[in-house]
Amino acid sequence: MIDLFATHFIILYAISYGVTMKIADLFDEHGLKEWFKGSRILFGFLWGIFGALLVISNVYVANVILAMILAFIVRMRVDYLNHAIATLIIIISFLFYSSFEPSTFFIFLVVFIVFGSIRDYLDDKLKSKSVLQKISESGWYYVIPTLIYVVLTSRWIVFYVFTIYIVSYDIIKYIGER
Repeated sequence: MIDLFATHFIILYAISYGVTMKIADLFDEHGLKEWFKGSRILFGFLWGIFGALLVISNVYVANVILAMILAFIVRMRVDYLNHAIATLIIIISFLFYSSFEPSTFFIFLVVFIVFGSIRDYLDDKLKSKSVLQKISESGWYYVIPTLIYVVLTSRWIVFYVFTIYIVSYDIIKYIGER
C-alpha cells in the first residue's frame, strides 16, 4: 500500500508530466513561440524527468508509462528532439529503477497502440470532427482502460496517475489553443 505522503508526490509528478508533455508538444506542433532559447529542449528534459519520477514511484505505473511511451514510438509520435529526449529518459529510468510486469505492460501496450492509432487516423487522415474524434482527442482512451484495470486489480494509483495526467494535459491544451 502506498502511503498518503508518497501518493501526494505521485499526483504532483502526474500533473507535472501532463503539463510539461503538452507544453513541449505546443512548442513543436502547435505554434507556441519559444519562451526563451532552448525552452523546447528544457521541456523535453522536464517531461522526461517527471515521467522518470512516475516510473520510479510505482512498478505498475512504470509499466503503463513504458507501454504508453513504446506505443508513441510504434505510432511514430516521437517526432521531435524534445520528444526523443523525454522518451529516452523514461526508458532508461525504467531499465534501471523498475521491474517488468508482463501482464500489465502488454495489456496497456495493445490498448494504447489500438486506440491511439484510431485517434491518429481520425485526426491525421480523416481530419474528422465527429463525436468519436472529440472523445478520442481528449485522451480518455488512457483513463477508461486504467479504470477497468483498477476494477480488476484494485491498483488505484494507476487510475489516479493517468486521470490526473490527462486532465493536466488537456487543461494546457485548452489554454494553448486560446
